[in-house]
Amino acid sequence: MIFFFVIAYMSIRYFINQIEKYPRVTFEEVYNSKKLRQKYNIEDNKANPYDYGYNFKEIEYKSGKIQLYGWLIENKEATKTMIISHGRGVNRLASLQYLEMFKNIGLDKEYNFFIPDLRNSGKSDVAKTKMGYCFGQDIFHTMEMLNERFGKNNFTLYGFSQGGMGSAIASKMYVKALRKKGIVIDKLILDSSISNIRKRIKEDAKKRRVPKFIVSVIVRIFNLRVGSHLDKLRLSYLLKRIPTLIIQSKNDKATTYGMLMEEYNELAQNENIRLKVFEKGSHTRIYADTECKDEYAEAVKEFLTN
Repeated sequence: MIFFFVIAYMSIRYFINQIEKYPRVTFEEVYNSKKLRQKYNIEDNKANPYDYGYNFKEIEYKSGKIQLYGWLIENKEATKTMIISHGRGVNRLASLQYLEMFKNIGLDKEYNFFIPDLRNSGKSDVAKTKMGYCFGQDIFHTMEMLNERFGKNNFTLYGFSQGGMGSAIASKMYVKALRKKGIVIDKLILDSSISNIRKRIKEDAKKRRVPKFIVSVIVRIFNLRVGSHLDKLRLSYLLKRIPTLIIQSKNDKATTYGMLMEEYNELAQNENIRLKVFEKGSHTRIYADTECKDEYAEAVKEFLTN
């Protein structure tokens, strides 16, 4: 009996660790790896926004006690700021390719851009991310910092995978704090976003053949870790109020099309929510697919300019 409880405890602890944290990927690891550079869709001679034709500043700031870093690109004529938030297991280098996209669609001068290393990424501190829940906190503090230090108050949040979920969380669960500071979130773009964290946990557990009673305990523990908000961590709750473009590949094996559609079906009647589905591409690599690239860029342009 004791052996059984030890195994159960170890299984629960292992699975929760898989949910909450993962190895941080540094800049040096990406620069020195051809495989990672291909994954990030960055060419061999490009390493920062300057290489894409943008002047930038390196910014240090805090999210609670967590030290974060990011690139700030300011355009004097721009009144809106775009925050481009990466997903799990990458860093801000993965966002560089979208600077090229904004140049190509003629919107590079319409926005200020901020590209953060969220917690546990790049230069920022190692910390638990909790499937994007803590990314929401980081994105909120990013807006707060840009408002207090640079006078920015109108934001578009562009997030990928867990960065997409974090963007949705920041827009909904921090709305009162944002309003007090006079901060407005104008639009959201969610690419390959986690759509329902509870379902995602259960789906991952099923793939790993974790017994149902252990999954039940894991879900309860994780719910406590996210402030008893687990039932709210789904797009059908977090979205509606803000104009949102959801971008998804049917080939996405990490954040599946089927799970997204379960959430989208509850949002489909809302005129603020748009869905763009691609037959090809993969998780966070739709724009990187040459067969999707132009159509992807046009969808983003149409959404932002309408």
